[in-house]
Amino acid sequence: MKFKRLFGVFTAVFFCFAFAQSQEKTITGTVTDQDGIPLPGVNIVVVGTTNGTQTDFDGNYSIGASEGQVLLFTYIGQTDVRRTVGPQNTINVQMQEDAQALEEVVVIGYGNQEERKIIQNVGIVKEEAIENLQVVSADQLLQGQSAGTQIVNASGVLGSAAVIRVRGVNSINSGSQPLIVIDGVPITDTAGNTLNRGGNTGINPLSFVNPNDIESLTVLKDAGATSIYGSRGANGVILITTKKGRRNSKTTMTLDVNTQFSQSTDVPDILTADEFRQFKSEVATIQNGGVTVSPEDLGLGALGSGGTDWLGGVQRTGISQNYNLGIRGGGEKTSFFFGLDFQDTDGFIIGNDQQRAGARINIDTDITDWMKAGMNLGVTNNRLNRVGIENNINAPFTTAFLQSPVVPAFDDEGNFVQSGSFIPNIFARVALNTDELKTFRVIGNAFTEISPFPGFTWRSEFGIDKLHLEEFIRQAEFNTPGGLAQQIFVNEDRWLTNQTLNYNNTFGEDHTLSVLVGLNYEETLRTRSNIQSTGFLTDDLRNLGSGSTPQVLNGDRFPSRLFGLFSRVSYDYKGKYLVEGSLRRDGSSRFGANNRFGYFWSAAAGWTLSEESFIQDLNFFDFLALRASIGTVGNDRLGTFPSLGLFNAGGFGDYNGESGVVPARSPENPNLKWEESETLDIGLKSTFLNGRITFNAAYFKKTTSDLLLNQVLPPQTGFSFISRNIGEMENTGWEFELNTVNVRSENFQWRTNFNLTTIDNQILKLNEDAATDPQGRRIIDGAIQRAIEGESLNNFYLIRYVGVNPQTGDAEWLDADGNITLNPGSTDRVVTGSPLPDFSGGMTNTFNYKNFDLSVLVNYSYGNEVVIDGLRFADGNDAIGGIVNIRRQNLNFWRQPGDNAFLPSPTSSTFNLFNQRSTQQQLDASYLRVKNVTLGYNLPQEALDRLGGIFTGIRFYFTGTNLFTLKKDEMKGIDPEVTDDIDPRFQGESFFTAPQAQLYSFGARLQF
Repeated sequence: MKFKRLFGVFTAVFFCFAFAQSQEKTITGTVTDQDGIPLPGVNIVVVGTTNGTQTDFDGNYSIGASEGQVLLFTYIGQTDVRRTVGPQNTINVQMQEDAQALEEVVVIGYGNQEERKIIQNVGIVKEEAIENLQVVSADQLLQGQSAGTQIVNASGVLGSAAVIRVRGVNSINSGSQPLIVIDGVPITDTAGNTLNRGGNTGINPLSFVNPNDIESLTVLKDAGATSIYGSRGANGVILITTKKGRRNSKTTMTLDVNTQFSQSTDVPDILTADEFRQFKSEVATIQNGGVTVSPEDLGLGALGSGGTDWLGGVQRTGISQNYNLGIRGGGEKTSFFFGLDFQDTDGFIIGNDQQRAGARINIDTDITDWMKAGMNLGVTNNRLNRVGIENNINAPFTTAFLQSPVVPAFDDEGNFVQSGSFIPNIFARVALNTDELKTFRVIGNAFTEISPFPGFTWRSEFGIDKLHLEEFIRQAEFNTPGGLAQQIFVNEDRWLTNQTLNYNNTFGEDHTLSVLVGLNYEETLRTRSNIQSTGFLTDDLRNLGSGSTPQVLNGDRFPSRLFGLFSRVSYDYKGKYLVEGSLRRDGSSRFGANNRFGYFWSAAAGWTLSEESFIQDLNFFDFLALRASIGTVGNDRLGTFPSLGLFNAGGFGDYNGESGVVPARSPENPNLKWEESETLDIGLKSTFLNGRITFNAAYFKKTTSDLLLNQVLPPQTGFSFISRNIGEMENTGWEFELNTVNVRSENFQWRTNFNLTTIDNQILKLNEDAATDPQGRRIIDGAIQRAIEGESLNNFYLIRYVGVNPQTGDAEWLDADGNITLNPGSTDRVVTGSPLPDFSGGMTNTFNYKNFDLSVLVNYSYGNEVVIDGLRFADGNDAIGGIVNIRRQNLNFWRQPGDNAFLPSPTSSTFNLFNQRSTQQQLDASYLRVKNVTLGYNLPQEALDRLGGIFTGIRFYFTGTNLFTLKKDEMKGIDPEVTDDIDPRFQGESFFTAPQAQLYSFGARLQF
């Protein structure tokens, strides 16, 4: 109700302002391009006033003006047109392409650059590519839209972070997520701020920015683009620019309202209660020599005696209400954007819902001819009811998959009943327990720009990223005897200042020089308190203080500081030959005392061949350029105090009732420093056939040295290991982008954007004391994956499963030498595949027909595999004492010679070995997914006029997300876009992670 009242006030104010303006007459007309095709979205203003409008989809406009006034028509890529109002009431305009106007400005690190002059490798996602996408969080705007950027939405649980990789995995033990910068403010994304709910992904840092407020996203990929961020650029940088106002434009207000429905994309088909009883009875009968063993004999109850559909019970149709209000405009000296958003979402998983409210104000103004000031500020308040993601007793999907279907959830009176095993009654946990996460976040900056002399601009910027987080857990007596309450408080505050001086000048007509020098200083402080209490008299007592046994689990403080000096110099000759270099010196409290400062650099060059006469004579290319860059960047995601010799206090150090401290597992290492990457990038950019086709290609080679690895220490030292910079890894790959205008006529347009990326990963060096395999190669071993020197970081290292022998009914595996065995062991593990794709990318097709528009976005991945570790329990007969449910394909077990069975014979010695970890759980996760389909209809001008001229635009739309996935049959019931950990060593692993949501949105966008 508050939101509706606020919207009503804004609407009333706007209407009063609009009707208060007097107009002598109305000018109408149509605006077309050089081919006579109508241009939608052309800005039209009455010069010297704030009176303005835009053309509709058919290029029509209507504006009030007086005779003698001048109308200014502006449109990106077209020459500005001015028309003086005479006695006529109709002014039609045909605009022409302008080469200079086509040089659109793109946001890069600490500045802007004309797109055609960019010799860095950046991925640009503009407003027109995202304005009609309806997504839950901002990271989904990038999916499939930028070559070299792979995004995996690890879970359908609301608030879960996505795994984002820019040009692959670049670290082993440090973070591999990119640096995210919102309007110049690098945001914090600490994964350990909250309690783990299974799946090490943490809370999504991009859930704190409203996707509808975003104007563009720029992905910085090569060293030429990222070295300006120094010790934080190794994993790539994502620059998010929020919407700004428009100078000399009419103030517009846009209200977007939509309702969204969600459901699970795909879930495994598991047994009903009677199917489970029948299966267990039949297996036991065969194992008992044919003597019937009934379900009652097994304690499962009689056939028809009921049961519980646990998997169906943890799912529901999620409903979301979304409201977005945006007001933007500006006069001759000031522009502004103001946004409000409210989202009320019930997820498709029981107990998982979220409410988010946010506000944004972006404003800039010319104070004088030489001074400009502005502010970008976003505030978000979020309340999330959490559930477990996977492999956790509070994870609805995990427990529903595993729980026996014969176990009742309720007694005859409708009360919850205990499950009788370590797998809980998930309905009771969701209904009776509380797990609420509240966050309040402010991200913003204020700036001034001073131009004291021609060509010089000094920008002074101060920014903040303030996060307050509170998580409250209350477990009821039914689920936790005595009850339990836990409360976590986290404050993570970052403030920063950027001071930059820019010099831009053109000498003569041919030489252009741009110089940037700057200072960057940041301080971050994270404080965390974790308090718990048990022993509650009744569930009605909710607060921590009501428990009889309070306990402070931990309280800690993590400060860090960063100081950087940087410079970038760009020069171009006739716009034909371009060179650029950058240098940054970073000092960080995260590094060791002997390596407190690091230097990072880049050099880039470009050649615009289309400016050469021998290319122009071909009369084929509109634009053709070669570029190359080389440079270094760092990765400082080493933790807060990795170089110091830490001690544990409190309960860790108590001795004989007295307080004390004990050394941590690792001693100090003053030589510890950042992980450093050197990147070589070579690329081609081209546009031809009068702008109908754009093709870009790039090759990169990225070598990361000084990888942070743990070196084992002798027991007599009292420490387990020491962290040292001793590893090396390399990523090489290709990126391709193809954009085409397939059809362009008066009433119909069809455009296609396609991108593809290949990446090869190889570990060049591990620490000398690392374990070795039989071939003498150094390794880092895990339960499912093994990193091997000379091979990829991510190798599935498992026993190879062959299948069930149709003649014997035995399950068969291969030993290390490739021979059939019925009793494999850990020494038979070999490299069996990788979660890293051979190639991946996306494609968007956009269609416009009169007032209709259709956008279809697909993303794809080929050659990657996943290990669904939960199948060790959901396949087979007796994974955990026979108490867990299984998938339907397990009904196909071997009965007689010739059977092509899924499970071995119940009398086979291999029957109970089937559940062991092997390639039986390793699946081909190649897929092509229809990620987003949006169908829109814009009300024509005649219909708007019939509404009294109140609206300048009305759009109705339908959006579907994750509508269809083409994948292998073996992936039926399993989401191929899955990983339960942002740690680079565990990519492509899952333990019944909740699948992504399938979404259907219906909405309207009203413009006043």
